[in-house]
Amino acid sequence: MSASSPDRTLTIRDAIHADMPAIVGIYNWAINQTFATIDSEPLSHEEAAEWWDAHARLRTTTLVAEEDGEVVGWARLLPWRQRGYEVVEDLVYVDPLAQGRGIGRELLSRLLEAARQTGCRTVVASVAADNRTGLRLHQSLGFEVVGTLRDAAFKFNRWMDITLLQRGIG
Repeated sequence: MSASSPDRTLTIRDAIHADMPAIVGIYNWAINQTFATIDSEPLSHEEAAEWWDAHARLRTTTLVAEEDGEVVGWARLLPWRQRGYEVVEDLVYVDPLAQGRGIGRELLSRLLEAARQTGCRTVVASVAADNRTGLRLHQSLGFEVVGTLRDAAFKFNRWMDITLLQRGIG
C-alpha cells in the first residue's frame, strides 16, 4: 500500500532482514526516550539478530513503513503470550522525525488487515498509561480499554501502569 503527499511517498511493505538496522535504531530510540516500550536497555546488533530469528520461527507479521527509500516505522503482530494465534499482540514504532504524519495509523491498519487474513479473532495492545499517543492511536482504530496493570513496569526511575486494549476481528 502506498500513500502520497506532495513531497513524500509512503509505502508499507513486509520487513526483510536488511531492514534490521533501521528497525533496531527506531526501537532503541523508543527504549531510551519514551514509555512506548518497557525495555530499558538498547538492543545490541547481536540481540537484534537473535530477536529477528526467534520471531521468524513464530507466526508473525512484520511490516515497515518506508518513505523515499528510508524505513521510518515498523510494526509487528505476534502471538500474545506466545500461545496460539487466535489472539495476537501488536507493536508499532515510528521514527521520531516521522511522527505525527499518520504512519503509525497506516502500520496498525495494515496489521489489523493481516490479523483478519490469518483468521485471528482478537488483537491486544499493552500501552504505557503515559503513552497518550499510543492510546489514542489504538482507540481511533476501534480498540477498547479492557484493564490496567498498576505499577507493572519500572522505567526512568519510576513505576508505570500498563493499559490493556483489545479489538475483535470480525
